[in-house]
Amino acid sequence: MQTTLARTFAALSAINEAILYAKSPDELYQKVCDAGFSSGDFMAVSVFLVEPDSPRLRYAAGCGEDVARLRSIEITIEAGTPQGSGVGGEAFRSQKLCISNDFLNDPRSMAWREGAVKARVGAAAALPLLCNGKSVGVLFVTRHEAGSLSDEMVSLFERMSANISYALDNFARETARQGGERAARRLNRMFGALSATNEAILRAKTEQELYQLVCDASVHGGKSLATFVLLKEQGSHWLKPVAGTGQNLHLVAQTKYSVDPDNPYGRGISGNVFRTQKPCVEEDLAIRTKGTPWEQANINTGVAACVAAPLIKHGESVGVILFFISRSWAKDEEIVALLLRIAENVCFAIENFDREAEKARIADEEDRLARMYAALSATNEAILRAKTREELFEVACQAAVLGDVFASATIGIMDEKQELVRVVAVKGRLQERMVGRTCAVSADHPEAQGIIGTSLRTRRPSVMNDYLNAPGSAHWRTKAIEDGTRAAASFPLLRAGRKPIGILLFLAPEENTFTPDLVELLGRLAENVSFALDNFDRAEEKARTEAQKERLTRMFAALCATNEAIMRAESRAELFDLVCLAASNGAKFTSTTIALAKADSDQLEIVASAGPSSETTRNVRLSVDPERPEGRGMSGTAFRTRQPCISNDYLNDQRVSAFHAIVRGDGARSGAAFPLIAHDQPVGVMIYMSTEPDTFTGEFVELLQRLADNVSFAMENFDRADEKNKADERIEYLASHDSLTNLPNRETFNGLLRAAIDTAQRHDHRFALLFIDMDRFKVINDSLGHEAGDLLLLEVADRLRNALRASDVVARLGGDEFVVILDQCGDIDDVQRIATELLAVLGKPMELAGHECHTTASIGIAMYPANGADAQTLTKNADMAMYLAKEDGKNGYRFFSKEVKTQSIERLSLESALRRALERNQFSLNYQPKVDMETSQITGVEALLRWNHPDLGSVSPAQFIPLAEETGLIVPIGRWVLKEACVQAMAWQRRGLLPLSMAVNLSPRQFADEHLLQDVDEALAASGMSPVLLQLEVTESMMMRNVGRALKVLDAIQSRGIRLAIDDFGTGYSSMSLMKHFPIDTIKIDRSFVRDLPQDSEDQAIAQAIISMGKALGMTVVAEGVENAEQEAFLRTHGCDEMQGYLISKPLPARQMAELLRPMVLPVAPPLLPELDAAAGMSAESRLKRAVV
Repeated sequence: MQTTLARTFAALSAINEAILYAKSPDELYQKVCDAGFSSGDFMAVSVFLVEPDSPRLRYAAGCGEDVARLRSIEITIEAGTPQGSGVGGEAFRSQKLCISNDFLNDPRSMAWREGAVKARVGAAAALPLLCNGKSVGVLFVTRHEAGSLSDEMVSLFERMSANISYALDNFARETARQGGERAARRLNRMFGALSATNEAILRAKTEQELYQLVCDASVHGGKSLATFVLLKEQGSHWLKPVAGTGQNLHLVAQTKYSVDPDNPYGRGISGNVFRTQKPCVEEDLAIRTKGTPWEQANINTGVAACVAAPLIKHGESVGVILFFISRSWAKDEEIVALLLRIAENVCFAIENFDREAEKARIADEEDRLARMYAALSATNEAILRAKTREELFEVACQAAVLGDVFASATIGIMDEKQELVRVVAVKGRLQERMVGRTCAVSADHPEAQGIIGTSLRTRRPSVMNDYLNAPGSAHWRTKAIEDGTRAAASFPLLRAGRKPIGILLFLAPEENTFTPDLVELLGRLAENVSFALDNFDRAEEKARTEAQKERLTRMFAALCATNEAIMRAESRAELFDLVCLAASNGAKFTSTTIALAKADSDQLEIVASAGPSSETTRNVRLSVDPERPEGRGMSGTAFRTRQPCISNDYLNDQRVSAFHAIVRGDGARSGAAFPLIAHDQPVGVMIYMSTEPDTFTGEFVELLQRLADNVSFAMENFDRADEKNKADERIEYLASHDSLTNLPNRETFNGLLRAAIDTAQRHDHRFALLFIDMDRFKVINDSLGHEAGDLLLLEVADRLRNALRASDVVARLGGDEFVVILDQCGDIDDVQRIATELLAVLGKPMELAGHECHTTASIGIAMYPANGADAQTLTKNADMAMYLAKEDGKNGYRFFSKEVKTQSIERLSLESALRRALERNQFSLNYQPKVDMETSQITGVEALLRWNHPDLGSVSPAQFIPLAEETGLIVPIGRWVLKEACVQAMAWQRRGLLPLSMAVNLSPRQFADEHLLQDVDEALAASGMSPVLLQLEVTESMMMRNVGRALKVLDAIQSRGIRLAIDDFGTGYSSMSLMKHFPIDTIKIDRSFVRDLPQDSEDQAIAQAIISMGKALGMTVVAEGVENAEQEAFLRTHGCDEMQGYLISKPLPARQMAELLRPMVLPVAPPLLPELDAAAGMSAESRLKRAVV
């Protein structure tokens, strides 16, 4: 070990000596490797340096037997990779010595294991090489013996690393010092060139001299190889050399340059710099020009690099300056920056040359503007002095040409039709040529394409500074050449700043006369002229206003008088007379007339007239028919259009020519007609005639319109008063009578009943009260619609009125309830006879909505005073008797008695018990099976509600279900049935029985309930039952009651997978055209059509028709109430799908039904009919045996 350490010290000493003698980093690396290997006990010593922009450490120098392997391996500085995890990558990243004393077993050396085994590497170390504190590589040493790198050797390695890094820092400092000195020398030369350029800029008198002085300064002062200036030729895409200094000038002058990107000579450096206005630094011209038109020229000149900068004047490229320099100068950013500053200074200088020219032009413009300001001042003074428009036009034009800038100043005014502009004033040397000229205004006319038409249409100044070449001057070009016009401007004259009425036109003999400042000044002149014209208009308007004010004052007085007349008038005739008189006197019209439309005629009837010529006016024939001459005048026009019709020059107005002869003698010169509008319909006109022309101004018409509106309002008030009287009478009638039947209503009936009781009490008479309720009205109303129900009620009312005496009272209490008071009819026999006659009358068929309907009535009778001494008691008892008549089977009557009262009390008790039955769990379900007639298998069951009361016993469904429907209790009861049936179906499945269809009946109220779908969803969710096993049964009447809603509800049910069936089919009212739209799966033939099969021929026909219809619509047909084999045979023969009834089984509780559903021999249901013969009994028993799921 001591020997190894000694040799390591020797290696350190040799490396330090190599550091002292090395002249460059590359020489240092090789000397270190040589010294380290020859003095130390190492297999190899090598240097790895990091590559620029790469994680790889490349082999740079080495010495020793292991060099061949080290040269071939890959080492990176990336952590987490096999090649970057070794001692080299780790030393680079950590900047610390990294050692592996068991290289072959070290996991970090896995990437190089195979080569290391062959080379018998036992240990390795990597020393970081730093320059200015940054890792630049590693010094890598290898040894044969594992574990041979001791702590002392590690310390020596760290000193080696520090010494080598120190030497690298020294090399870096020396390199930076030498580069700085070279850069300083280059910069001094370039600053000299920049100073010389600035001096050239100051001395140059022309742009050409400037370009040449700049080229000289950059070459002689800055030691540029050559400098050239290229300028774009006017009207061409070529760049032409205009100045240059340096080597091979002739070669540059002979080469072509372009700014066109589509030209081969425009795709080089100069073209790109010109187009982009961005400088370009090219460090290798040989590569850049290879394969281009400049390749040979570059070879001949031998130029290595160049800097190209754009020459820009006022934001536009005018040329390019090219500096040809060495490659090292092109890489020096400061040198390039100084060259670009030279180019910027040149740009600034060439812009200064333009500024001097601009300064001279501005001086000329200021002189011209000074003269125009003087002209503007003179114009304003003229405007103040002018007394007429003509004087204004003359002085304005004269003042405008005082400055001697324009050949002429002209004012043109538009004619009344707004078609032509006519010259009204002109001054200047072109005065004689301009007088009498016109110009069309319409945009379609060639004349109007010039500045006059344009300024009038746009209401903005229109300027042509190159008149002879402007497209819009084509029509006027010949005259412009004759006049010597080279520039022109037209300024609109606007009334109130909006409406164009004329132009102010200036013609000039020089192009570009109209600068922006001059245009602004002339625009102010045009505005001043417009303002003066507005002043003339205002003065004239003021005079007219004064005259109008006096007339309006009189009209306001007339309007007030008219309003007072409207307030006082008690009739239409008085209203019309007072209004005409007040208007005629107040406004001094020759006549004021009101004419109203005649019903069924095109004539207007004069109903009132006032004024000096009113008698003449009353004899005038007026019409609203435009085909008649008298219908085309003011009155007819105002009536038809509902707008005022004004004629301010009556005798020259052809619309009223039919009336000229009449009014000429009255001296009328203007007239107006205003429509009278009542209830949004024209009903007449108000006509005014005046001896003065132009009487009916806008303000006057507005006042007269208000007057006509007030008269119209008054007429509507009279109409409303008439309607109110009629309405009051109607309201009084409706308050006491039924609006549908015109019978006395409940309130009136109560009054009549009290009056009948008072009369009977005073005279000791008896009478009968009949309470009548129509049977099956609700079915008809729901099935055929409310219109049919209303027709039924009307027919019943008519039949009752016709069947009774005039002294008897017939009233409708509401719905289908009627009452009759049989006056002085106290004999029971007479009352019975009348009740029987009424039942017969009401029982006759009637035609409703295309259907022949049969309806009956139930009548309850109470006798006064035996059954009640007051109206309330008598009515209540008759009502109670009527309910019992319904329970007796309807189409009958019942007299009130103690038994009736007792039955009513029992009914109330039953209702009370029914309300508590659900909460006390008194309801249960029985189930009746349905059997497939072809396979004799049970396909499903129908859930049937049963009520077992602890005191009343088993209550018949026929007794409590109608009561539940009537009271609304059927909705919560039906909800319970639905949930219970679903729960039971799932209970059977859990006991191992196969799934089967569960049918549940929906009541009318339940079907109409808005929560039905929610109830169905909750029942299915709570039980877990599949929707496809649930079948809901509805009746025809339920669907037809509200077809739109029924379709929505049934579609929603079907969309859930639930099947739908029509129960009791054939007993209700339905439309076959609608049936096909309902999503029905099954129809059930009502038991009433099965009961007499096969004997009854009508039942046969009905049953066959229902089966055929069901088959045609793709429905399953189920027969209800099948009780014998003959019925079954008939139904099977005619294709009925399923049946249910006592032939199969009576409704059974859930437990017994479960037994029937098991696949075994089942007992025969007890017969409900007389015993069949033995063969029939055997047939029934065999059917039950087959009736399994």
